[in-house]
Amino acid sequence: MGRYALLVATGEYQDVGLSRLRAPAQDVERLAALLEDPDVGGFTEVRVLRDADDDEIRRAVEDVLAARSPDDLVLVYFSCHGLTTPTRRLYFAAANTVRDRPAGSAVPRSFVHEQLEDCRAAGRILVLDCCFSGAFVEGFKAGDAPVLDASTGYVVLTASNAYEYAFEEDTLSLEAPRASLFTDVLIEGLASGSADLDGDGWVDVNELFSYASREVRRRRPDQTPQFFAQSSGGALRVARAGGVPVVVRRSASYTSGQLLVARGFRSAAEPVCRTLGPLGRRAVVFVDGRPVELGDAAAIAAAFHPDDPRDSLGASYVRELITAVHRECGDGGATAVAVAQGAVTRLIEAMREGHNPVRLLRGLREAAERADRLIGTSSQPLVMADLPRVAGTAACDEVIGALVGDVVTMAGRRGAVLVEESNRAGMSYETARGLRFTGGYATAQFVTDPARREAVLVDAAVALFTGRLPERALVLLKRREPHDLLVVCEELSDALLAEVLHLSEPTRRIVVVTAEPEMVRRLHPVVGGLVLDADLAAAADISAFGSAAKVVATDRDTIVIGARTGEAFGSVASIPDTGVRIRAGAADVGRVERAVRAVRSAAYDGVLPGGGAGLAEIGERLARMAGGDAAHVAGWRALAGALGEPSRWIAENSAVPAGELDPSLIDSAGTARAVVAAAARTAERFLLVA
Repeated sequence: MGRYALLVATGEYQDVGLSRLRAPAQDVERLAALLEDPDVGGFTEVRVLRDADDDEIRRAVEDVLAARSPDDLVLVYFSCHGLTTPTRRLYFAAANTVRDRPAGSAVPRSFVHEQLEDCRAAGRILVLDCCFSGAFVEGFKAGDAPVLDASTGYVVLTASNAYEYAFEEDTLSLEAPRASLFTDVLIEGLASGSADLDGDGWVDVNELFSYASREVRRRRPDQTPQFFAQSSGGALRVARAGGVPVVVRRSASYTSGQLLVARGFRSAAEPVCRTLGPLGRRAVVFVDGRPVELGDAAAIAAAFHPDDPRDSLGASYVRELITAVHRECGDGGATAVAVAQGAVTRLIEAMREGHNPVRLLRGLREAAERADRLIGTSSQPLVMADLPRVAGTAACDEVIGALVGDVVTMAGRRGAVLVEESNRAGMSYETARGLRFTGGYATAQFVTDPARREAVLVDAAVALFTGRLPERALVLLKRREPHDLLVVCEELSDALLAEVLHLSEPTRRIVVVTAEPEMVRRLHPVVGGLVLDADLAAAADISAFGSAAKVVATDRDTIVIGARTGEAFGSVASIPDTGVRIRAGAADVGRVERAVRAVRSAAYDGVLPGGGAGLAEIGERLARMAGGDAAHVAGWRALAGALGEPSRWIAENSAVPAGELDPSLIDSAGTARAVVAAAARTAERFLLVA
């Protein structure tokens, strides 16, 4: 009796819509070695077919099955993407498969089934490790109880049912470095002999499936292996038992919800991370059914829509993470995604080993706090000569970097700079008197742009008050002209705030911001009018109001742009504060804004070595500080190791070793702090999913 096997592994695909898989290449080597081992599988011949086109796979399947005699046993194994049509037809993806047109470029289920039915071998085993593999056996009868003395039949073992994905050890099969969960369990059962459930020294297909089903379901409750038999005379012996022992793993502590989030996060994170670095790639995403080429992390995340709606939740984590980082510092969205993805992957590994998510959470939080302090002590002050580089890196455009460098040099590193959309092509700017100061709106109810969480006023009157806003100021505020009104004061009571909110109307808004006394004094020559106190407010009229061309207030700071240069209130010599309004086309506004915010962040917090090197160094130092119980250390090291992910992606995208990246690159330390904080929050959110 001869024993023959064909192992088909496809991980590289020409169609960009089919993700690269790393598991097949690893799985097939390990499985082939076991089947060829005379002490385990004892197969006469094992053929491995890697990354082949569909016609080559068809010929190989036909060759291995057509040449069999009635006393042979044959095993066919597929590890690849499984594709299903709306009518539930299953196809096995080949290297040349077109994702949306599998009928002409993939291997259909019907072909494989017919070849196995026509094969004369007494024993025929088909093992399918691909998504939706259970669709192969629709119409089959379920496998019967084992008959240990028989050695004939046609049986099918699938990694999942007709509607489930097949996972790698803890993630969907999307370029993870680990083996497929289903195949890994099969190999474990064969290599160790653990699948010999009756202790007779042989592992038959029934025992192998029972072992695999139990182990897969224990580690992944949302993956359901299937066993089906057609014309089965009983159990087919696959291998001898008594192989090498394997390490017994502790029970995993993750939940199906966490794995669902991780899967969706990974699917959206990969195209975003491909944009990292000076030679970052561009992603092709489908918008309204049309392919669109995008190079901006925020745009990619916004346009990305997973094929499986179950991945939508994890993908939303990516969008929210990028938005949070860009709102904080203007840049670093893709870097934050890389760090968060690295942390999530390591946390899943820790939970797979049995560590409690809550204890991991404590270690993660403490590591994030320590990383923030390390960034602060490692940063260097930003020098004016580095402004164009910081801005250019954030915008991925040297021209924008040069423009922002000139503007910030003029306005000051912490000056008032606004970016506005222009109807004209190109970029321009105009100088005005302006001030940017710490202190934002008194309540979020003043927000006029919910998406950006900003209160924006145009051609607004300005009322300046020293000290606490007096109640008698309400009379003055009611007299305002039909314009928006900015009120600047040091503080105000909750009751008075409620009264001011009541005065605000959709067509005549009032926004109250709080500022230190020094900022009120500096703002006066920019906007004009009078600086009022409780006594002056009682007798003042609308002539006491100043004016501003534009006001943008957030919950943290406020930018006020006054009259143009030469039209400012007071003498030019008495007005040290300069503002600039940059006007750019719609396609460039986002990049210019990121460049401005990155420069501001670097001005406050300093700079680090660029290309991810600064974060990677922080991660290495952080890893050496880990301490406490095993779970605490695992959570700590999950974040520490993840800080090296941006440099790895940048090096991979640039096709150079990480140590050979351009040493002149610099990153904002403020951006690095925002990245670590936001990525840690995302990882915490993931850990708390039930």
